[in-house]
Amino acid sequence: MIVGAEVTSGQYAVWVGVLDLDDDDSVAGVSGPLLPVHQQARVLVRMHHAPIGYIQIPALPAHSLASRARVAAEASLSDALHRHTQWDQSVSGPGRAGEWAESVACPLRFPDSGGEGVTIVVCSRDRSEDLRACLSAMRQIRYEPLEILVVDNAPADESTQRVVRSLAGTDPRIRYTCEPRPGLSVARNHGLAGARYDIVAFTDDDTLSDPGWPRALVAGFAADPEVICVTGLVASSSLATSSERYFDARYASESPFEPHRYDMNDRVTRLYPYAAGIFGMGANFAVRRTAIAKLGGFDPALGAGSPGRGGEDLDMFLRVILAGWRICYVPAALIWHRHRTDASALSEQLYSYGHGLGAYMAKYLRSRDLQTALLSSGVRHAFAFMTQMRHASRAGQLGRRGSKLAFDEVRGVVTGAVRYWASRSRRRRSWPDAP
Repeated sequence: MIVGAEVTSGQYAVWVGVLDLDDDDSVAGVSGPLLPVHQQARVLVRMHHAPIGYIQIPALPAHSLASRARVAAEASLSDALHRHTQWDQSVSGPGRAGEWAESVACPLRFPDSGGEGVTIVVCSRDRSEDLRACLSAMRQIRYEPLEILVVDNAPADESTQRVVRSLAGTDPRIRYTCEPRPGLSVARNHGLAGARYDIVAFTDDDTLSDPGWPRALVAGFAADPEVICVTGLVASSSLATSSERYFDARYASESPFEPHRYDMNDRVTRLYPYAAGIFGMGANFAVRRTAIAKLGGFDPALGAGSPGRGGEDLDMFLRVILAGWRICYVPAALIWHRHRTDASALSEQLYSYGHGLGAYMAKYLRSRDLQTALLSSGVRHAFAFMTQMRHASRAGQLGRRGSKLAFDEVRGVVTGAVRYWASRSRRRRSWPDAP
């Protein structure tokens, strides 16, 4: 649904939809119907249910939206559509197994059942209505074998438990468990320990999963035995408010529609593998439980609800790479994310994101590789960081409020780093032999 409190004079709301080129001629809305307030439409174009790219066109008139979207897709995404067709034909060629990217590009090749089992872990804390929408979307998943494990993290009441039990009554794949200790890393470790299957997928309670999400994750693991972690596309489900558009522009991936594999041989930036956001997002990733157990699970000092307030996903991705394993990004593993709709909630979220990034960077600041990378290219990366913030402010039409949000995030980075080092010093005083 549209929350229009921030859509004021001189601003515009963007409607979000999906066009599947292989299906009927309609454009399906992601978070609500097309309304007169919408001036623009962002449409995710898919072929064989594989995300190909975005187009943005005028939203009205509604009756011609689908036809105009098809014309725009054929014009602006022609190269990507042609490449997908080539990949699909290459994989299906006689006697040819196909290259890695080709094998994970087309969902038509992903099995609905018979592959490895998947446990989806959703960690939630006192957001029962968000959780209800999240689980309702997951009920549309038809992959087998599958379980959906909800970790109720340090709940203040029984509202989460009631939601889970009401939905589990008609979907036995849904299970409830409670982790009384607060912290997202603690909750995720609880989910790992209770998972029935070795592939464990994580998402947040403010997301909506595509029905083909687990199939694409499994395909990522099946295509490469060295892969320990698979990440996927996180798309914005609504861009109606300034805050939503700011967040979308601030954290948008540079190349979200190309499959990619990462390991220690990859050098995409000088800060690799320490640079944040390269591998994926914490709202959409899966791991092999047995391998992650060898790493000791998620770091309880990081993540929402911990002193670090975030960064546990960045830390896990980095540890997988440093351990000599591989991460692969599969765009067809699609999750829709519901952003904060008002400025105060966005400000708190950005501060927490910055705080987690600062704590994460502080954890690895003693690494000589990171120190060298920061000395050689730290200024350039800081400039790019600020440039992206300015771009996000323009996208959200926030004016001076954009500068305030940027300051909140930077303040979070500094505070997160300082507090992480302070907590580390306290641990060392209490336990001299602590790492």
